[in-house]
Amino acid sequence: MLKQIIEINDLVNLWDLNQDRRNEKIKILKQWEKELNQREFQTLLKICHKFNYYSESLAAEAYKNIFEDQASKRNNFNEFLQNSLFFPLRRKGRIESSIDMLSSFRLVNEIDANNIKVECVSEFLEKYKTNFEYTRDKVVENDSTVKELEKSIYVLRENLKIHSDNNRVRDKIEKRISKLEEDRKYRIDDSESLGEIFYEEFLSVQNLIIIDDFIGTGDSVIKFLKKINNVISGSKIDINLFLWVIEASKSGLEAIEEKAIDLNINIQVSYYKESINVLAEEIVFSNEEIDDVKKLIRNINEYYRLTQSGYSMNHAIASFVNAPNNNLTLLSEESSTWTPLFLRTKRNKKKRKFSKTEMKDTLNFIRH
Repeated sequence: MLKQIIEINDLVNLWDLNQDRRNEKIKILKQWEKELNQREFQTLLKICHKFNYYSESLAAEAYKNIFEDQASKRNNFNEFLQNSLFFPLRRKGRIESSIDMLSSFRLVNEIDANNIKVECVSEFLEKYKTNFEYTRDKVVENDSTVKELEKSIYVLRENLKIHSDNNRVRDKIEKRISKLEEDRKYRIDDSESLGEIFYEEFLSVQNLIIIDDFIGTGDSVIKFLKKINNVISGSKIDINLFLWVIEASKSGLEAIEEKAIDLNINIQVSYYKESINVLAEEIVFSNEEIDDVKKLIRNINEYYRLTQSGYSMNHAIASFVNAPNNNLTLLSEESSTWTPLFLRTKRNKKKRKFSKTEMKDTLNFIRH
């Protein structure tokens, strides 16, 4: 009994947790010990010893490591940063953990807040594309108008030579020239102003750096790449993409690389550590043990009615924000009879209930 208590405490002390969180994990492990048989419990303890928990400080340390590694590979890293924007990997309408991770990354690496965006990358690129088209059309329109104005000014100056002795006609022509030159200057200034805004907000941005916590199957990144491709395909947008994450699986990286090649998108992925599959051979368990361990895990899942995610890769990781859907199911999924060690919280946006009174008040506000 004492040995088991020591084992549990030693395990929990591996993770950078405050005392309240430590007590919470100890309570969960003791509950597991009570409900599972000795072999099952010892198997889960062995798996949990491979669990990587990234507290705020450890996540920051990982992001610092990635940042410094990138700095060491570039001759002028400060210039690279000045021409970069940082984004979370997120979808529209979802509050992703990547937003919190981006904040952690920014703070530890002292990134200028002006270089941080919390919108989706695709939204930024859509704005880029729309702004380019608007600016191009306005500049082309201004250029055409300037040419016409210059032709008119030239003709008027020639007429001015002819009527140089006629003060009344000369004054009239000079006023007309002055007005056309004002219009010409306005058009030129307008184009330059539009160009300056477009350069400052879009063209000067050479790099989009996306921050996330974990890459499992790579599916989220692949969806992101498809969305990006839909926006930039056929456009003049030429921009470098980078993805910096704490952990990534080998298969996820391969899937991302394959899709990027297929879409002809250049994206460079950097990570702090490669994720492990705790049920792969010779990772936690020997070749001789692994089949029995897999069967044991299946039995626990079935008994406690735990539904395995379609994205499960048997990882054992979590951040201070959340656990990924790639984890070994029983580590992060709950049921009415099972409490996981690091619960994965669902972060889909909840639709607010809209009462008839609120609808009436809203429409009255709009109409009046």
